[in-house]
Amino acid sequence: MISQIDQTMYRLKNLDSLQQKLSYQSSTGKKLQDGSDDSVLYSRELVVDDKIRTFEGLKTQIERTKIQNDSSDSAMEEIKKIMESINAELIKANTDTTSSDGLKAIALNIAGMKENLYDLANTQVEGEYVFSGSNSAIKPFEKNSAGEIIYQGDNKLRKVPVEEGSYRERGINGFDSMMYTSSSALRNENLTFNQNDRILDQDGNEWKLNSPTNDTLTKYDLDGNVTAETLTPVNLDPVTNTFSVTIPNTFPNGTKFEAKTTIFNMLDNVVNALNKVDSVGNPITDAQSKELIAKGLDSVKKSFDDLNIAHAELGSRNKIFLNSLDRVSSKLTQLNILSQELGAANLTEVAVKAKALELTYTALYSTISKTNQLSLVNFIN
Repeated sequence: MISQIDQTMYRLKNLDSLQQKLSYQSSTGKKLQDGSDDSVLYSRELVVDDKIRTFEGLKTQIERTKIQNDSSDSAMEEIKKIMESINAELIKANTDTTSSDGLKAIALNIAGMKENLYDLANTQVEGEYVFSGSNSAIKPFEKNSAGEIIYQGDNKLRKVPVEEGSYRERGINGFDSMMYTSSSALRNENLTFNQNDRILDQDGNEWKLNSPTNDTLTKYDLDGNVTAETLTPVNLDPVTNTFSVTIPNTFPNGTKFEAKTTIFNMLDNVVNALNKVDSVGNPITDAQSKELIAKGLDSVKKSFDDLNIAHAELGSRNKIFLNSLDRVSSKLTQLNILSQELGAANLTEVAVKAKALELTYTALYSTISKTNQLSLVNFIN
């Protein structure tokens, strides 16, 4: 009888374990309660769940990048609108019918629009600057002690993952958004530039004038590290600090240097011309003023062309992230479906087993009840 009781208790324990498993499957819809239930299936679930977490992270980063890209796009739209307004103002200023008071009014208007451009150039989203280059924590444009607006970022772009192990460049930097190519030169040609211009080669490396002598251009790589390569410029005009440098024929084919002028410096020159003063505040003649206004108008047109190019590049990069977001979202949906299919319990089967378990319980408890009613003598007999 003791042996029969042990067997009954063992069967009852197994039924309790099965009942717990079926209750778990019924309440959660999951097939496995413990990994040991099916080690092969559990391993597959772990792999799929790891993929889901990876693609959820990718989706979050791409969605955040999309917000920043949208802000960059909106800022570029506003920048171009302001430059169109400045162009219209300079067309009016470049006529003989505009009085000196009219020129001063235009100068005041353009100075105000320059401040609006300054705010747009420092567009910030979720604590990150969109035009600062690879380090979005750096404020891209700052005013120095002389009131001149200086670009603080670099000539690189931040890379964002769009797939496992795959990255794409995001947005545009300050060289693209608020500078234009004022002059360019290939090898064996002369590059003319001003002291405040930024000199870039075809690989994006920057060549900087040494201060205060301004007699050497030194190459800095994309990470901002100084190199041993130098060029020797000639100061063409010490008053305006205009320089020229010859690009040596020792450079490889395809070498190209560009002088980048900030829109802010160009607008400062335009405002000075409208106010009929030079860069240090000395008066200039009406003829000189008209000449500089016409030059400023040409520069505004150049800058607008470069802004359109930069905006188009921004749009193409934004499109890549939009496509990536669709692709990652689709893969994430497929992985979630696969995860559900792998781990989902067959609720119909669970219901059938639960009903069968109920009948087994009933039968077992009936047997236990009858066994308890037997006397020891009857049981022996």
